[in-house]
Amino acid sequence: MSKALEMFMEKASINENVMKTLREISKCSLKEILSYIIKGERDATGLYTFLHQNMPEEYAKKKFKEFVEIEESHDKRVRTIFEGLFPGEEPLDMPLNSWAEVLAEKDFRLKNVEDYLTVLRIGMDTEKLSEAIYIVLMERLEDPEHKRIMSELANDERDHYEFLKKEYDFYSKVEAKKSLEELVRELREKKGA
Repeated sequence: MSKALEMFMEKASINENVMKTLREISKCSLKEILSYIIKGERDATGLYTFLHQNMPEEYAKKKFKEFVEIEESHDKRVRTIFEGLFPGEEPLDMPLNSWAEVLAEKDFRLKNVEDYLTVLRIGMDTEKLSEAIYIVLMERLEDPEHKRIMSELANDERDHYEFLKKEYDFYSKVEAKKSLEELVRELREKKGA
């Protein structure tokens, strides 16, 4: 299977996973959704901390540091809403595939473009899902201020997704060019043999 086809199939799989998770989350109670988002924001902070610490490129490193700060502020804002709606209660322990934990457990390193693309796909998946969940919350919450906050958070997640997508598209082209060069080299070697 070609590299391009593999990448297309992975993108389709990511979108399917996002939609499946969103369908499941939208059936949950408000308390469960807020709990899921709180856990998700912590996970996103972990993912962007990993990228910030492991990126050799200074621009991306700086951008991921900004993302860490934004995700931390999201956690605080959602937690404040949770505490206002459910005083004295702790967020529920919601199941969440923690990408930050997986990367840490496997001692994952960014060794090449393909590794970076993998992490970018994870980030894109996470941001799409987060944006969609904030929109679901915006529809469920009654307080206009809470709705406004959810709208802002959804916009932040969309901005993060757009940055990750630009990075992904750029580095996908780099990887595709590299793959094409390798294929041409292999064909020349076979022709010469």
